[in-house]
Amino acid sequence: MNTQTLQAMQPDVEKPLFVGEKPMPKYIRRSVLALSIDDAQLGEKAYASWADAIILDCAKHPGRDWQADLKARVPAAIQAAARGGAEVFVRVNRDSAAAELEAVVFSGIAGVVLKGVTAPEDITAAAEQLDALEVSRGIAHGALEIDVEVDTAGAVWHSLAIARASERFGVFYVNEAALCQNLGMQSTPTLAFDPLEYIKSQLITVATSVGGQAMGMSYPLGLAQDNADEAIVKKAVRLARDTGFKGSMCPHAAWIKVCNEGFRPTAEEAAYYVKVIEVFAEGIKRGMASVPIDGKMIDVPVDLRAKLYLKWANRAQVRDDAKARAHERQGN
Repeated sequence: MNTQTLQAMQPDVEKPLFVGEKPMPKYIRRSVLALSIDDAQLGEKAYASWADAIILDCAKHPGRDWQADLKARVPAAIQAAARGGAEVFVRVNRDSAAAELEAVVFSGIAGVVLKGVTAPEDITAAAEQLDALEVSRGIAHGALEIDVEVDTAGAVWHSLAIARASERFGVFYVNEAALCQNLGMQSTPTLAFDPLEYIKSQLITVATSVGGQAMGMSYPLGLAQDNADEAIVKKAVRLARDTGFKGSMCPHAAWIKVCNEGFRPTAEEAAYYVKVIEVFAEGIKRGMASVPIDGKMIDVPVDLRAKLYLKWANRAQVRDDAKARAHERQGN
């Protein structure tokens, strides 16, 4: 199903469908790949990945003025990472956030990913500094997002306050291995159940409640981070999608295609939702409160769900189209 068909079948994506509905996030991040600015093949890997977003990791090399070093190298790394149309973020440590933000925030990034967060004050401090950096570096006010890598008990306990701490908040990333270690839990996937199931549900709920999203993978792949067979990754992605995640960090480039396809409604699902909307609209015209379709009854909640999923499908298609155009420009 193409972009035009999806767009024609749904209402304005910025308007709520019903009272109390949070607008869907304005971004689609099904696949996120972390790359080092020290990687000599950074641009090639980013371009070839087709990831929705790239997170840049910036090491502090001993014997150098690391701030001056990063200021000199990060702008070029940002441009290289964006070659394939991905949004670009920089990962920052909470303990040295003030100094790191000064060294890595430049035009071209979509925001920062803050790791080691333990309290909402970590977010407000970063947000205040981003206010100033946007002014000094010619970036539109409020443009830079703050995402949170959840790797501490404090981040889980204060998740709602953290998500509400700034309008800049966008995403919770679940770092399962680091979180299990911080909680003193089993950090290898040997259990018959997901030890972080409750925490994941909490983060999904909190992020959604403020118009953000949570990103993670289902157990055991999210904890093992294996470069598994494609069929295993597909199954894990579908389970993660159905439990509320909208995307995942991809420890292996092979995950990216599966995540891009799996963290969105399938073409068959989108076609079914179009059919639901059409049939229900005709029923409403005839004064019916519910209508039959394929042996099931469709009512208002089903119609609303179909519209929400079509919004999601459309945003994903628009994102894919934008990346395709970026690749075409680079190829010319």
